[in-house]
Order: sequence, then structure tokens, then C-alpha cells
Amino acid sequence: MGPFLDAVGDSPATVRWDFMGWPEAPEVGLGVGGARGAFVTLAVRARDLDLAEPASDHTVFVHVKQVEAERAPWLAAQVGLRVIGELVEAPY
Repeated sequence: MGPFLDAVGDSPATVRWDFMGWPEAPEVGLGVGGARGAFVTLAVRARDLDLAEPASDHTVFVHVKQVEAERAPWLAAQVGLRVIGELVEAPY
């Protein structure tokens, strides 16, 4: 991640990782997820995906299908973090 952060310097930026699917989350009643809606976006020095709200740190967006909304807090908990925002539905 260091080279990416070096390249963007002080500018806000986003980078997105797409996955073949989410892992099983039995604790919240979810099986293996498909590729649709399985991606993460890092907003560097921003609080939103449009880079309109500057921040001194970074924000991670976990994208999941609406019917699998519980996967986002489950995923955050796997790395000792928590969801800080409300569920936002994609416009498409």
C-alpha cells in the first residue's frame, strides 16, 4: 500500500479491490457470498467515495448485497474494527 500512498501524495484518492465472493459468515447466518457486491474501496484522505469530504485519515467501504448487510460488520469484526456509518444502498 505504501507505493500507492506515495504516488497520490497529499491528494485524496480511491482504490478498489474486487473479489470472487465473500467467505462464509456463519455467526450472522450467511453462507459463501457470490461475486456480485463483493468488493472493498479505500478512500484515502476522504470520508466519502466521491472524495468530496476531506479527512486526515482513510475510510474503508465494504460493499455487499443489501440482503447480506450483516456481512459488513461481521467482516470489520474479523480484523478488530467496527462499522462507523449507516448502510447506504448503491444507486444501481
